[in-house]
Amino acid sequence: DGAAIRLWVVRGADLSRFPLPDAPLYIADGHHRYETASAYARENPAADRVLAFVVSAWDPGLVVLATHRLIYGSGRRPDAMLVPWRAWFDVARVPAGVDPLAHLAELGRDRTACLVASPDGSVLGLALKPDARLEEAPDLGASAAVRALDVASVEALVVKPILHADASTPTLRYTADPREALAAVREGGASAAVLLNPTRVEQV
Repeated sequence: DGAAIRLWVVRGADLSRFPLPDAPLYIADGHHRYETASAYARENPAADRVLAFVVSAWDPGLVVLATHRLIYGSGRRPDAMLVPWRAWFDVARVPAGVDPLAHLAELGRDRTACLVASPDGSVLGLALKPDARLEEAPDLGASAAVRALDVASVEALVVKPILHADASTPTLRYTADPREALAAVREGGASAAVLLNPTRVEQV
């Protein structure tokens, strides 16, 4: 993606320039690698180091990218989900000629929102109703912090209903590229694409 990475070794007194913070440290990505390294170190005590990149949560360059869902499989027509979705969301087509990503950002400015694209070219915008009682939603965590995450609500209320819409086994893929998600529905055989806004750093 055009990102340049530089790596160098720090030894001795120079290590004092990198004190561990007196604050919680979150493993936001690479947790599988970290768990694997920890398990390996238990078997091989000499392997007592793991490569990590630590960044301040207030660094303006720190962003969380959205991960969009691609659903493949027969019988999974998003238009068949309109009745259950309307119980939770205000549903409307994205107007013709409007950039869907800009529309999604605007929809989700102050509430949970997503886009659902279909092979027929239609793109629906779903915006969570202000009075939606998420504590009653099936398959949604009991924690208020979890319920506040777009990805949790969209997964439980939009993605899972599409996946369960038919008895055949679906395939679920993920992409960080919204254009790829839309193209997969138009010409790549996907039954639906669900596009999300990114999680905000302060939510993490």
